[in-house]
Amino acid sequence: MSTSQCAVYQVKETPEYRDVRFRSYEKLRSEGKSVSIENYQQVYIGRIQPGETPADIKIRLQKQRPKNFKGHSIGCSDVLVITDEGKTTAYYINKDGFIIVPEFLTIKSSADTRLSIDTTGYEIEGKKGTWLAQDYILMNEKKWFLMEHEEYGTRAAYVILSEDGAVVMNDCYNGFDEEARRNIQNFMQQQIAKEQEQQRQQQMQPNQTQQLPEQQKKKPELANWQKVMDNGEYLRSAEMAEEANYNMIDGLMNNTSKKKDKNKPRESVLARLRLNQKKVAKQGKKQTQQKVMAEDMERKKK
Repeated sequence: MSTSQCAVYQVKETPEYRDVRFRSYEKLRSEGKSVSIENYQQVYIGRIQPGETPADIKIRLQKQRPKNFKGHSIGCSDVLVITDEGKTTAYYINKDGFIIVPEFLTIKSSADTRLSIDTTGYEIEGKKGTWLAQDYILMNEKKWFLMEHEEYGTRAAYVILSEDGAVVMNDCYNGFDEEARRNIQNFMQQQIAKEQEQQRQQQMQPNQTQQLPEQQKKKPELANWQKVMDNGEYLRSAEMAEEANYNMIDGLMNNTSKKKDKNKPRESVLARLRLNQKKVAKQGKKQTQQKVMAEDMERKKK
């Protein structure tokens, strides 16, 4: 199986790339610059008709720009990458023709890149058997590989992997069709989102580290009168109504009955009885004296 397709790359629309945008190939080379994929962004990818040449594709895209074409009208300094019959070629669109630029397809890969178009005997985690790279596609400066089972061939579904072996799509039956390219785009967006989240967390960690010692500092022990100010008005009033000692208004209801003195000698019940009798007798004598005085005063009046 071979996927026939083309991709259009245009110079990134940022100020630092203005000296390479819309330049002829001769002008670019005279200034010592090369056609590097790092200066470009992919603006279109789609199928091509059998036998279509770079000129045919350019004319077709100029006459009717597809809906998924996200850049300006195709022209000078753009790069047209065509994959046909298992071969990928990059063409620099010049003012008067096309120039093959093989250096455009040289991608700076990370050290842990394990896949290439020549990969065979590859083991995919969670899947039986070994796999080989049957085809690949170039999207957003990265290669994506269509893996075929070495034993079952086309009888088994293809699997799409990234350069570093991450599974992008399972159960792929039609190669790099519209659904496959959509899965690759979604995978790239998820990766970008993860990287942004990691960067956000890394930026937050220094601030958290600076705040941590402040949070771990112990608060000084408060005096009772300071504790009063930390309590609410209602709790403070309720406590003042119940507490025996106002110097213990600290937000805790700790008004307990006084403990008995164990060392105090035991009081005699008989002594207490005699003391009460003396009080009653004294009170009775006083009442008798008052009664006598009252009767005496009555007689004098008569």
